[in-house]
Amino acid sequence: MGGESVLSTIFNKASLYAGVVLTVVMGTAMRGDWLLVLVHFWKSREDPLTKHAEEITANSTWLEYFRLQNVGWYILASISFSIVSYYGLAGWLQWHYYIRRRDSAAEWKCQPTKFLTPENERHEILMGSFNLFLGSLVGGSLAAYIMNGGRTQMYYHLDDHSYWYLVFSTVLLFLMQDAYAFYAHKSSHYPLIYKHIHKHHHRYHSPTAFSATAMHPAEFLWLQTGLILPIFFLPVYSGSFIMCILYAYYYGMIDHSGIKMDAVWPWQPPSQFHDDHHKYFHVNFGFNLRIWDWMHDTLRKEDRVYSEEIFGGRGLQKKQVQ
Repeated sequence: MGGESVLSTIFNKASLYAGVVLTVVMGTAMRGDWLLVLVHFWKSREDPLTKHAEEITANSTWLEYFRLQNVGWYILASISFSIVSYYGLAGWLQWHYYIRRRDSAAEWKCQPTKFLTPENERHEILMGSFNLFLGSLVGGSLAAYIMNGGRTQMYYHLDDHSYWYLVFSTVLLFLMQDAYAFYAHKSSHYPLIYKHIHKHHHRYHSPTAFSATAMHPAEFLWLQTGLILPIFFLPVYSGSFIMCILYAYYYGMIDHSGIKMDAVWPWQPPSQFHDDHHKYFHVNFGFNLRIWDWMHDTLRKEDRVYSEEIFGGRGLQKKQVQ
């Protein structure tokens, strides 16, 4: 019995750490940005004194004009890796919890008595797959643009700026990305936008990791844009950018996993925070920080009533619905 207990503990620990790695990989793959990791390592090895971009001339093709030479290969590589990662790794996470441990859902699931219907499971995979393709187009194109000398404000060598600036710009980037995600998300809960766009994502009342990118394509693109946009006006170290998007993607997957997990970082809400957003709809709009919801008084309160028909983020007093 003792040996079996030790083996079981080792297996569970290994599964947990593997899940973290797989979730990060799947998160970057699902949005097509894994190529940016390779771009970071490639560009950081370039000699800043000898590198130069090819000049644009009247004879340049439109791909050369927009710094997109060989973009097809970048997109193909992005799509290929994304497909393998999405179905293989997401399937592994689904098996480990939703199949292997389904009978013990009370131990690990945020909503232990609720599971998606087979129809919604198929829908989230199909919708997520389509957005996977869109993410690969964006990620592959951005990688091609940067590799061909396209201008961004990213720098690739740590000695280009001071270490004080490195810390400052990294924190600022994190705040900018999270603030954008909050306000973009909150705006999608205005009645008109919600009913025509964001409602697609909220059909998953008890979300799984597949739900993270299962949304209206327009919403997927405007959220993707918010993560990428800062590199065009904020001088930031490429490693910091990679770290911030990996962080956002990892917790994006965790928050939609339906699995009860407490965060290591004091500022990061537990997975229950966003799961409650899916359960109660118009509340808890934030992702990696609670401060935005605190500022707008949209944190869920246990003494208030929430539903899909009660907009505004503050719910109603119980006596108002009796």
